[in-house]
Amino acid sequence: MHPIHIEKINDIVNSMTASIKTEAQRLAKSGAIDLESYDPEEYTLAKILVTAAMRNLTDDYAPLNKRYFEDLENLKYF
Repeated sequence: MHPIHIEKINDIVNSMTASIKTEAQRLAKSGAIDLESYDPEEYTLAKILVTAAMRNLTDDYAPLNKRYFEDLENLKYF
């Protein structure tokens, strides 16, 4: 892989980290789920919020050109 591709991956991942944190916190404050029903000693609530945040942000980071969707789908199997 070309070093520029690695730099771009790092840029996107850094951006995603901040976006996921912000979105997970927004979801936690939304009132959509009862936060108190989750054990604070477990990771269950964090996993739910982070997973939901990633799902909500998927379109922000997916390639816009449909010609790349086949490659994207193929990578799910590796």
